Amino acid sequence: MNLQETIPLSSIYNREEEFSADLVDNLDVLRVGSFEDAETESNVGTRRADIVAEGEDGILVVENQFGKADWDHWGRLEAYARLREADVAVLVAENFEELMIVTCSLRNEDSTIDWYLIQAQANGHKELLFHHVVRPAIDIQTERQLDTEYDEFWAPIRSGEFGELFAGPPMSDHNKGWMGNKTIPGVEVWLRLTNRKCYIQLYILGENSRERRDELMVLFPKSEYNYTNNDTSKVTREKFPVLDRGKKNREDWPKIREKLVAMGADIYNKINESNL
Repeated sequence: MNLQETIPLSSIYNREEEFSADLVDNLDVLRVGSFEDAETESNVGTRRADIVAEGEDGILVVENQFGKADWDHWGRLEAYARLREADVAVLVAENFEELMIVTCSLRNEDSTIDWYLIQAQANGHKELLFHHVVRPAIDIQTERQLDTEYDEFWAPIRSGEFGELFAGPPMSDHNKGWMGNKTIPGVEVWLRLTNRKCYIQLYILGENSRERRDELMVLFPKSEYNYTNNDTSKVTREKFPVLDRGKKNREDWPKIREKLVAMGADIYNKINESNL
């Protein structure tokens, strides 16, 4: 698309929140990974991040603003990304100063988070174009190899090497996660693997999902379990971290499989046997 003369985003959207709402429905335009379950104004401590999403590539945090990016928004992005243990952090703006570009580039050299500065521009037809000003260095060959071999991670689990609970075909390919071939009414226990982390995702379904979640979580006292609430406006869920190792840590796959299945089975069995 030829942008020709650009117009400010503020001539299309009255408020930055409107831009966030539009962007959350079209995250693919950012080209930073595979994410869904996105929400705007997501609670992070006592503040709210513009966008938080979760998907195959982990957790995404986005801050956006009209005009030139300022250090206040950069600082918020850093805080939100670390508090939410994000895998990808993105600042979207219409322009960036050189020092911020250098700073973001340096972050990508010493951080496990993938940092992006993305320029958003609009032409006279109110068409948007997003350009990566800063992005992490990506080894394309390695990425393709990981995608091709990804199913290898699940093969021993699928074949029953780690027990029958998670054996068989996946219930869904949603986000390349894995759910056992047995389900508890109104509850789904997912094994999840992202690029750098693995965890158990507990989904509670139904009209009174949050009340039921409160009942179920009594089974998992904080003195024995580490978990965090990561609800969205549409989904009730709890996240049980397992290891800070993931898809890219191929040498650790045996350990990841063992720990992931053990934790998943423990959570599943406790809920299933409780009759709650």
